[in-house]
Amino acid sequence: MIDTVRLNLKAGNGGNGCSSFLREKYRPKGGPNGGDGGDGGNAYLVGDPSYNTLLHIKFNSTVYGQNGRHGGGRNRSGATGPDTVMPVPIGTVVTRLNEDGTKEILADIRSETPYLVARGGKGGRGNTRFATATNQEPILSERGQRGESAVLLLELKLLADVGLIARPNAGKSTLISMCSGAKAKVADYPFTTVEPVLGVVRVGRSDFVMMEIPGLLEGAHEGVGLGDQFLRHAERARLYVHLLDGLSEDPVADYRMVNDELFQFNPELTQKQQLIVVNKLDVTEVREQQEELSARLRDAISDSVEPPGGPGTADVLFISAATGEGVDKLLRWIAGRLAELPKDDLESDLEPVHVINPRREQTRETVRVVNDVYVIDSEPLERLSALADTRDQRVLLQLWREMRKSGVAQQLVDAGIEAGDTIRLGKVEVEWF
Repeated sequence: MIDTVRLNLKAGNGGNGCSSFLREKYRPKGGPNGGDGGDGGNAYLVGDPSYNTLLHIKFNSTVYGQNGRHGGGRNRSGATGPDTVMPVPIGTVVTRLNEDGTKEILADIRSETPYLVARGGKGGRGNTRFATATNQEPILSERGQRGESAVLLLELKLLADVGLIARPNAGKSTLISMCSGAKAKVADYPFTTVEPVLGVVRVGRSDFVMMEIPGLLEGAHEGVGLGDQFLRHAERARLYVHLLDGLSEDPVADYRMVNDELFQFNPELTQKQQLIVVNKLDVTEVREQQEELSARLRDAISDSVEPPGGPGTADVLFISAATGEGVDKLLRWIAGRLAELPKDDLESDLEPVHVINPRREQTRETVRVVNDVYVIDSEPLERLSALADTRDQRVLLQLWREMRKSGVAQQLVDAGIEAGDTIRLGKVEVEWF
């Protein structure tokens, strides 16, 4: 089961603005009419109930958004790039990998509401936008803004009402196959189930989702038997059915071991409601020791320093998953407990985030001297100079006007610039005059 994926996303770039002038038969100097570029498409993640793994992203883990179209003459604006929407299973936790290597949990996708993960770049302005009373022939136009990039770590934690937890070969697959339509593999050897299995159980007029979690071994919280991967899915269950093998050498020791693994992985898991269920009642040996084993398990629950689930969890039921004996009683108990538990219990640990990346702020323009070259760090000025023909004296004059508006010109003077010195704007170098 593919339940962890690294996803590289890049939103679309904005289209470039156009530098154009109106030239008609009776209007030879009609003025600037370059249109703006279109915005780049955003990138979204959206919950889709039809997916239950991240396999569709595993082999398509790099996604590029669509760019906005460039602006045109006659004040024609470029088209906005369509958004990119990536479907993911409900229950996917989204973590952003920052440039410094730190990780930041961004969202827990539990609905079909789209979540913005990378914002598309703004379209560049056409030369019409720069026309003023003192600059009636603007030549400059802007390059489109680059779309945001994001490296996301997606981790699927399946959502279920009931989690079946046990050691290997306790009968979980037989039980979930009997009470739901799940087609779990059943065999008489451990680790028959190697990935979580979901099944919908109908009890009267209510139904709930039951999830079989593959068998847990001692050390599962550290990854023994892939236990850490299995326990990840157990975090989302509202209550647990702790299934014990009645033919085990020591069912009480099995009970303690599994709960210890839950506590070691995440202490909050032991606070969920649990029902202790002993399987294989159809075997004479188990039926004969029913009362004794029930008393020992109740003592083990009461002796626990951290009783799992708090009050009301000392119930011990005996069933036979093979014959169905006691299964109806078990399902009625589960339905009753689920009705008492708050449905929003799952939503208390992590609030959904509807906008992951805030709108980026404009950085302050700065000037620094590198090897006698005056380097200007200014995204707006870099976007203006990227499309300009710096051999044209009019372009240099208009760039100077924009530098003066933003305060960069004064910073250059304060830094000691003189005529003939070189200025660098992004990849463009011009001479100060």
